[in-house]
Amino acid sequence: MASPLTFRNLTPTSIVLKSLERFEDPDMGKSRATAFPSASNSCQSIPPSAPELGLHVRTFERQDVDIELQAWESYTLPAHIPGQYPLNPSSMLSSTILRITFQNEAQQRFRIDINVSYTRKASCTLKPLTPNPTTSYTALYHPTAPTPHLTIHSHHLLNYSKWMQSLPNTLPLSAISLPGTHNSHTHYRALPSVRCQTVDIATQLRNGIRFLDIRVQPASAVDASKKDLYLVHGAFPVSLMGSKYLAPVLDVIYNYLSANPSETILVSLKREGIGSATDAQLATILEKHYISLNAEKWYINDQIPYLGDVRGRIVLVRRYTLSEQVSSPGFDVIEEVGPGLDATAWPNNSTHALHGPFCVQDFCEIMHTSMILDKLQHCNAHLVRAASLTHFVPGINTDTLNPVPPGPLYLNFLSGSNFFNVGTWPEKIAKIVNRGVEEWICTSHHLKDPVTAPLDSESTHWGDGQKGGEVKRTNEGDGGAGVVIMDMVGEKGDWDLRRYSKVEIRDTGFMYLQALRHDTSSSYDLTSEMLSWSWYMWARM
Repeated sequence: MASPLTFRNLTPTSIVLKSLERFEDPDMGKSRATAFPSASNSCQSIPPSAPELGLHVRTFERQDVDIELQAWESYTLPAHIPGQYPLNPSSMLSSTILRITFQNEAQQRFRIDINVSYTRKASCTLKPLTPNPTTSYTALYHPTAPTPHLTIHSHHLLNYSKWMQSLPNTLPLSAISLPGTHNSHTHYRALPSVRCQTVDIATQLRNGIRFLDIRVQPASAVDASKKDLYLVHGAFPVSLMGSKYLAPVLDVIYNYLSANPSETILVSLKREGIGSATDAQLATILEKHYISLNAEKWYINDQIPYLGDVRGRIVLVRRYTLSEQVSSPGFDVIEEVGPGLDATAWPNNSTHALHGPFCVQDFCEIMHTSMILDKLQHCNAHLVRAASLTHFVPGINTDTLNPVPPGPLYLNFLSGSNFFNVGTWPEKIAKIVNRGVEEWICTSHHLKDPVTAPLDSESTHWGDGQKGGEVKRTNEGDGGAGVVIMDMVGEKGDWDLRRYSKVEIRDTGFMYLQALRHDTSSSYDLTSEMLSWSWYMWARM
């Protein structure tokens, strides 16, 4: 018999499981099935009355336990409580409630009732058994096969606009798990094969996004005095309602950083479109009309910075070359070195490429739907690589005055498409890949012996389950996620998960945002999960 549930601690501190109970739901049939049957707007468990319990008393099991789970560890509950009769098999099919009581390091207790047969993702806020607790928790349920997962997340990140504020200045950017968006500017009304986002850039930033991917085309290839840069996606404009330009996007970013000087934003700029302009011409326009006029707002060095050096500034990720000789009048030839982090040489459609300051997964040519799960596998494999790293933080594990230089930024693009196949347009791919990455982060990220390949196309699940009663420990490394770059974040206001991304930071300081969009029944998303991750890593320093 498969284990009924795996319980995972995704908080920055240890928790202790204190009791496990199972019983048939006395309210079965009175309302439609939910993941958390004792909760309406919260997970506060209300014990059934004596008459109700009497009808179901033969199904009741209880065991007092003392199982400590350190941060990120998981525990798979046994199929039934040892020393007690298993529940009636017929009741286990649809109405068995599992009640879990746990205690945090402050000796405060919380309880949750969960219907492990529920088949949709769900989340709720726990209410405590201890009066006036010092923290609060969210439970997130994933019906992964063959063993469902319940993850516990602590509430600590209340203002996503300023989530970097509490992180130390000494963190290299590559040690911070950063949520990002792919083709960040493609939220306008457009062809579905072109549109990759559902909310504008200002909304993305307010909700914790810190990596923006922007593609432009110069309006003129012969006149450097014309500063206009069209926003494009491949060969296509990003709006059916007329041309859109880079300048207003940068104004949004400048204003955001002025209002939130604790933050930094990585901006990747690349030339696309069908015009005749070259990369070197784009470089001239950017330097002359944009970067030099707001020099204090840009970090254009070619080395990965520390957070304290770039607060309130844009970090340029340069995906355009500089070495082309330009013969058009008015265009200058720019030196080959700089400006910005050089992202020009990583190979196209790569599953894993290390180049200069970047290690990239950008397997994007999804020619048919059967390749979507391959894409998901590559995304999760890159998360495993990022999690295995130990980053050097001055004063923590390297010398303050002569530190080991920061390692590369791990860029993980969850995006992909084929314009000529409706089944592999951005929205369709994001629906599967975002959800699969969210499940990976919650159920398997940074655990020993992770499985990176989904087993079937209908239910994204990982491996063959775990033996009941087994605690699964964390792996070596910081457990970071790198830069996770997503399509279709924040759709229909699904930003609630934002604490995960806040998977909470672990030995150095990183954040993982869980910003998923398609499952609107859940209040937990991938962007939030990422944010939690980052905060958690730092909290454990």
